[in-house]
Amino acid sequence: MKFISELKRRNVIRMAGLYLVGAWLVTQVAATLLPVFEAPAWVMKAVVAVLAVGFVPALIVAWAFELTPEGLKRDGMVPPSESIAPQTARRMDRMLLVVSALALAYFGFDKFVLAPQRDAALVAQTTRAVVANAGARAAKQGPDPRSIAVLPFANMSADPENEFFSDGLSEEVLNSLARIDRMQVVGRTSSFQFKGKNVDLRGIGQKLGVAHILEGSVRRDGERARITAQLIRASDGVHLWSQTYDRTLQDTLAVQLDIAEQVAGALGVLLDDKQRGTMRKAGVGNVDAFIHYQKAWKLYLAAHGDKSVGLLGGLQLANAEFDRAIALEPNYSMAHYAKADLYEHTLIDDHTTHAERADAQRAVLQTLQRAAATGPDAQQREFALAERQMLGDDWRGITDQLSKALAQPGCGAPNWMPVFASAFGYADALEPVLARAATCDPLNAINWNTRTWVARADGKAERIQAIYAQWRTYAPALPQAPHERLALAMLGHEDKLPPKTKKLDNLGAAEFGTAMQIARLRGLNRAQAQAWTAGRRNEDANIGRQWQIVELVEAALFGDRADANRRAAVLDARPAGGLLLAVAVTYCGCGAPFDLSATPNFKARLAESGLRWPPPVAIRYPPIPGTAP
Repeated sequence: MKFISELKRRNVIRMAGLYLVGAWLVTQVAATLLPVFEAPAWVMKAVVAVLAVGFVPALIVAWAFELTPEGLKRDGMVPPSESIAPQTARRMDRMLLVVSALALAYFGFDKFVLAPQRDAALVAQTTRAVVANAGARAAKQGPDPRSIAVLPFANMSADPENEFFSDGLSEEVLNSLARIDRMQVVGRTSSFQFKGKNVDLRGIGQKLGVAHILEGSVRRDGERARITAQLIRASDGVHLWSQTYDRTLQDTLAVQLDIAEQVAGALGVLLDDKQRGTMRKAGVGNVDAFIHYQKAWKLYLAAHGDKSVGLLGGLQLANAEFDRAIALEPNYSMAHYAKADLYEHTLIDDHTTHAERADAQRAVLQTLQRAAATGPDAQQREFALAERQMLGDDWRGITDQLSKALAQPGCGAPNWMPVFASAFGYADALEPVLARAATCDPLNAINWNTRTWVARADGKAERIQAIYAQWRTYAPALPQAPHERLALAMLGHEDKLPPKTKKLDNLGAAEFGTAMQIARLRGLNRAQAQAWTAGRRNEDANIGRQWQIVELVEAALFGDRADANRRAAVLDARPAGGLLLAVAVTYCGCGAPFDLSATPNFKARLAESGLRWPPPVAIRYPPIPGTAP
């Protein structure tokens, strides 16, 4: 205690505080000004080094010397009656207050003025670098020599129904090639974008980033079919291999395997018995099964994309066809996995009854279990198991399951799992998986959109912008999306956002939730935010009716904890309520949007899971207007 008192008497502690605050201010100002004058990097390092080295000597001087009217004198040489240390202490206190005020002012100026400008410059630089580097690599290296896109084989039959057969054959060939090690095969969604379009093969190769194109035609006559396939080098249109097969329909599996093997051989990939076994296992042997699957997939896409088709009703029609495919091919894993989407949307839809949701939960658990048991590769199996667990009422070991699924190699894209997992700190682990899926299927908008959802949940505004910049290299006409506007609000770019006086109308649930986040970031209170988003709600069945989730998020964003807890309790009582509350966490980005005391089921799931709670605050919102910070 005597030593501490002596430190105070000699003003050593005050000197330490004054030095540290002053040094911080000097380094911050230097970091801002030196780049303006294009000073070399060593100058900043020298400033930091000098300040660091000077700290200890400053304390030694404060201990050993005292400031007197005649200048510095050794402390022991100054009689107590002549010491002005108390006056020096008061002057140092005033100096510390002034320097601290300057440091605080600079901190605010840097955070709210300089930082957004730096972020914008960094995003622009990163975006330019991403696009430039991608173009440079493509120009210098070209696509992977073992990369290929399988275009949908043309239906040459008179009956348009035979198009389902030709599409099914095309997809089966694609799936067989995708099982071959060292082959880079573009996903179905991207390849089938060119169906029925007269596009130059070189342009397709450049668009998809592949070196080769496999195209073909199918002419079906009763139980026989003539199948023609040809492998073409995209850069110059040279035909590397072609073959015509006259077979019965039941020989289709042999044909698709032979086409895949011949293509692999032409590209210098040799297959062993293990690879052939993997390809055969992944194939669908029953022709009628993959015809029903193609019919189901057409209905599935219409349910999601055609506004004249209701989502749940359209998915019910699709599932009827999936069931017909499964009846003929019980181990049709992708049919099982696709079927689960109806049940997941039933669980999340506000307009379904409790009984319908309970039935959907039982059905989805059974369907995903079957999808995992029949999965053609480890990644799809683990995705199905992770998705199944998050929809169930037993989360024991779910952290290991999520980590195991995310560690699997492959180009597969999970369905609802990323939105769930990003609520619990898995965003960084999800990004490479989703980036790989987007690269493998670059024209699949769902893959890109899922990446932006995860970046939003993690509060990464720059990542959102970089993802959209990369996406636009494949889709230049892509309009500005709600997540991009949210990123602008997170970065403080008020001038690039819609005017606060312009009311938003006809918003779907997810768009409304994003608009509420933007309103909070713009400093609006709840009444102002509701006025800004006033107008007709879009209850379009294709969008997904999730208003209970977004209204919980709205209450949490504007500080009405009681309302948020009441709404959270309603969701907690629903089947698969854990998923719904995790989605609310993802939407909000505000940490824990409700209290666990309001959600006993969710609390029990968390206790057995090992998942992180409370979740990190991803987005730093300003204080709510009219309340204390």
